[in-house]
Amino acid sequence: MAIPAHYAQPQVEVICLNGQAFGNATQTFNYIGPKGREGHVEDIVADITADMVGTTAVPEIDVGTGSGDPSYARYRLGTAAGTGDTAAQGIRRAQQEAWTGNPPIALSDFAGHVALNTSRIPKDTAFVITLKAGTGGAPAGTANVYVVIKWF
Repeated sequence: MAIPAHYAQPQVEVICLNGQAFGNATQTFNYIGPKGREGHVEDIVADITADMVGTTAVPEIDVGTGSGDPSYARYRLGTAAGTGDTAAQGIRRAQQEAWTGNPPIALSDFAGHVALNTSRIPKDTAFVITLKAGTGGAPAGTANVYVVIKWF
């Protein structure tokens, strides 16, 4: 049995969400992949331009079936549950954290810090990218966000 050509050469797509604020409001972006292809989240990148703040929970980026759902991927933007990443740290990349697994890629130095490739995005199915505001204190932060997806 021959392997379909699109499995041998996946289509890589980078979804760019520039200048996004992680203050008091959660933002959602609806998306759908190429017809007939299933996808998996390969990486999430945040080019932080203002410090991420949330003293109870840091801001996070989720990819899932609905708002705030991390079924496909999650990246929490901090070094601990209440300690956000800073602009001085530079670009933060989920693939560069000290994760384990292959796949799914995971890091739980604090609950749910990194989760990539947790399950595939089904063919011809809409999904949601959520930029979740931090909680506690005075939530804040801005970043250019990039979600890298491979479509098979």
